[in-house]
Amino acid sequence: MNVGLYRTVAAMSANQQRVEIISSNIANADATGFKRMLHVAHGVENWADDASHTQVAAASRLDMSQGVLQSTGNALDLALEGGGFFVLEGAGSEILTRNGEFSLTERGVLVNPSGFPVQWAGGRGVIDPLKGAVRIDSDGRVNQEGLPVGQIRVVNVDGPRSIEPDEFGGFRLRDGAQYTEANATVSQGFLERANLETIDELVELIAAQRSFESASQAFKTIDQSFSRLYR
Repeated sequence: MNVGLYRTVAAMSANQQRVEIISSNIANADATGFKRMLHVAHGVENWADDASHTQVAAASRLDMSQGVLQSTGNALDLALEGGGFFVLEGAGSEILTRNGEFSLTERGVLVNPSGFPVQWAGGRGVIDPLKGAVRIDSDGRVNQEGLPVGQIRVVNVDGPRSIEPDEFGGFRLRDGAQYTEANATVSQGFLERANLETIDELVELIAAQRSFESASQAFKTIDQSFSRLYR
């Protein structure tokens, strides 16, 4: 088969993946603490000296850049500024998240919107829902009515390749990866917006769709040329 056909198919596949990633970013534009995915692709020349092999290498990676902090006025809304994650007690494993939209259960357990408890540094702190104001400082130390409750656990990881998205909208540590010391500060009464601009993603989406269409048209042209040649 003509090398051009293989390469146009590879280009279509890479751009289809690009469209899917950008579409996911747009769908999560309003998700608190969401981190966009980036699509990376580059050509591979003469790989294995076989034109039937993929001629475009494509991959995705997590963009961990800071999102804008938005004030909510809710004492239990927390945002991280800098590198770090809150840790949740998931079903069988720990969940890392940048979404600090927390609330209290009747028993005073701090949980995320899905009901997973927030981990504390040391023993779990209990906040009394019937008592007064809760104050949380930049290190995640919690006080209620002037009395210490505990410190919310914040961790970091050694780069975006150390984690992967999970089914709960957060992240999990990859096998073999370890936590590192967080350098984030906690902001009470704020939430972190997704680190993307919808208009920029839409522009990228249009570009990806046009690239796919161009590769598709090239494939059709080559195929039609061969059809006429072998009639």
